[in-house]
Amino acid sequence: MITLLLIPFCFWFGVHAFRNPEKVWEYQHFLTVKDGTPTPYSIFMIKASGILVILVGIFMSFLWMDVILQTLFK
Repeated sequence: MITLLLIPFCFWFGVHAFRNPEKVWEYQHFLTVKDGTPTPYSIFMIKASGILVILVGIFMSFLWMDVILQTLFK
């Protein structure tokens, strides 16, 4: 059941990481860096990770498609 809750989280976080990589960088480094800025490589890797998380969400939704459909159309 927890996997079914992870699927929407994967989509949400993937889109958030792709659209706002600077915010994700701030979330990752808020305790260690003061007034820092992310490098272009860091921005690229955060965006690539966002795309990867979206793809994982799509893959997980295909794996759990029968459970999702049975839950929705009882």
